[in-house]
Amino acid sequence: MQPARRAARTAGPTRRTAAPRQVATPEAAERSGVGIERANGPVNGIVARQSATGTKTDTAILDTPQSIAVVPRQQIELQGAQTIAEAIRYTSGTQGQLYGAASVFDTEVRVRGFIAPRYLDGLRLPYDTTIQFAQPRTEPYGLERIEILKGPASGIYGQASPGGILNMVSKRPTTEQRGEVEVQTGSFDRIQGAFDVSGPIDQNREFLYRIVGLARDSDTFVDRNKEQRYFIAPSFTWQPTTDTSLTVLASAQRDRLDGQVHQYLPAYGTLFPNPNGRIPVGTYTGEPSFDRIGYDQAMIGYEFRHRFNDVVEFRQNLRVASVDIDMYSMRNAGTLCPIAGGNVACYLPGVVPPVDPAQRITLRDANFVGGSTKNFAIDNQLQADFNTGWVHHTVLAGLDYQKTTVDTDYRGTFPGFPIDVYNPVYGATPLPTKATLIPFINTSTDKDQLGVYLQDQIKLDRWNLVLTGRHDQASAETANRLANVIVPQDDSAFTGRVGLNYVFDFGLAPYISYSTSFEPVAGLSLTSATGQPFKPTTGEGVEAGIKYAPPGMRMLFTAAVFDMTQKNVVVNTPTFVPFQVGAIRVKGVETDFRASITDNFDIIAGGSHIIPVVEEHINPAIVGKDVASVNRDSAFLWGFYKFTGGPVAGLGLGGGVRYTGGLWGDDANLIRVPGYTLFDAVLTYDFSYLNRDWRGLNLRINAMNIGNTYHVTNCFTGLAFCALGQPRTILATLSYRWGEAPKPPVLVTK
Repeated sequence: MQPARRAARTAGPTRRTAAPRQVATPEAAERSGVGIERANGPVNGIVARQSATGTKTDTAILDTPQSIAVVPRQQIELQGAQTIAEAIRYTSGTQGQLYGAASVFDTEVRVRGFIAPRYLDGLRLPYDTTIQFAQPRTEPYGLERIEILKGPASGIYGQASPGGILNMVSKRPTTEQRGEVEVQTGSFDRIQGAFDVSGPIDQNREFLYRIVGLARDSDTFVDRNKEQRYFIAPSFTWQPTTDTSLTVLASAQRDRLDGQVHQYLPAYGTLFPNPNGRIPVGTYTGEPSFDRIGYDQAMIGYEFRHRFNDVVEFRQNLRVASVDIDMYSMRNAGTLCPIAGGNVACYLPGVVPPVDPAQRITLRDANFVGGSTKNFAIDNQLQADFNTGWVHHTVLAGLDYQKTTVDTDYRGTFPGFPIDVYNPVYGATPLPTKATLIPFINTSTDKDQLGVYLQDQIKLDRWNLVLTGRHDQASAETANRLANVIVPQDDSAFTGRVGLNYVFDFGLAPYISYSTSFEPVAGLSLTSATGQPFKPTTGEGVEAGIKYAPPGMRMLFTAAVFDMTQKNVVVNTPTFVPFQVGAIRVKGVETDFRASITDNFDIIAGGSHIIPVVEEHINPAIVGKDVASVNRDSAFLWGFYKFTGGPVAGLGLGGGVRYTGGLWGDDANLIRVPGYTLFDAVLTYDFSYLNRDWRGLNLRINAMNIGNTYHVTNCFTGLAFCALGQPRTILATLSYRWGEAPKPPVLVTK
């Protein structure tokens, strides 16, 4: 066994990389964009080269035989993304805002038709398997990049759906003193301020710090709704030597909302015509004196790294997190279905609203949710880089563990509380209190997962073979306080991945991979009709594609075809009795292209077409239908150009168009939600072109949905819940930056 060739050291806490590509000089590498950034560090522009999400090692995206999409900090800023769902809008195969733009949650993102588990810095975030409310809300201002690994990922991460995972990377301390402050205003009386300062504490740069903060007070596009957010994220790095580093990452967030947690409207008047016209996008169907939400979360953890020698490195990542929610919501729960003599609340058996031939009255239900989720996660990794003859190995052995506790108190009423959606009058009906609401769910769930994994990244000349295997032991105990029963679950699974690619000299890398997944079923659907705990869902997927990153250019093109299947899916009958007989198959094709054509011209484009089909179901009529709430098609194009000469020097102009295809709102494919096309734009100005003393002062104006297109994103529970998309939103941001922005380190070999 021969030690791998020692790579050039960098100022930041990055691991050595075996056999980096040859470049002439650091300056030439920086100009060409071939410089290798750290997988957990900033991206120089919009084209990322490195990622650890696919392998848990700092690996070139071109060398990873699986599809990975990276949304860098610069793209998040230029496109004015305020949530994770908005940040991934220009990424193929993804789907956000599943519950509409008015939803206060950004916790669910679909990747290739499946809900993707969310990770922060490689560790799974707390997840509420009961009703999905007590989960972290992520502030994009605190992130360096957002990465999406597509396809089954259980072989390296454990519990996951076949679609993939979403991993977010926090901002970290920098070796250079830098900072920024910004203020933002715009639509819906928005006022926001933020700051980000970092740098070394001592001259030797052994101690580094960073503090990121944000405060916001704003109305929303829904009438009478108002939100507040306070976010702070301090971090600290101790690096006594280039072989050892410890980075502590912490954050706290406090959100308050006066208004609806989800804003749903009836289908007749949004999705379908209504004789009274279209229901305005800002219509508020709740109760101002009842609706409110309190939301608090906190996290603290660390990343430790120590390299023993040229071969072996140890890493340990740990985090403790908690989320608490207290929510009251008067929610639309009926619809305006036209029938002779009045209305019925379609698809809600037994509910009869007041007779209203005018189709103006809808029903509502009152809800209270009190919940908390606490999570402890640790991931131990031992990495060895060595050669056996002509073959280079990067072997990763890992042991991870996570413990999650979820408490849920969900109370509500059956539909009642009528309101005129075209002329809402609030307070007309006596409102319930928490004590008078009917308890529906009161549970406590304790979950443990222990995983052991082994991976070998084998490199022979330009061939890359990745072999990954993992065993998980997962247990859960759910106490149903209402029924006074305890449901235990014990599950285990072997999962894995094999992937192969070849990287040509001119930057083309065809690849193929096969991987598997598993995901325990716990929470709201605790047991089957026979009272037995459900088995974990299982999945598998095959993917083939190409990646193209020409040497000397800041460009990455990816294209993939895939075929994935998930079994043991829990499905419901019309009587709401769950059965574990479902199977889903998703086939598709997707492409992504991003490039910095010149130093001041960027372009992003892509699209996807997927076929999500139900292959097994308790109801034979559902077999062969599309999976509900999954778009088959999407496409997008974004460009940005900054003028550096002439009378408009310093001005930047950009814009994008994004198409979202239609979907079915129900399992029987009777409710069709049509697709829509939206346009975005951005204008920036660098004041240093006006006066050199104003260097660092920048203005950015973002406009989302500039055509103010009225669009329905989804419908749930028949025709009762329809969610609307974001109307025209304009934000203006004035920022001032000082110091040197962190640049990706360049590794040079001679």
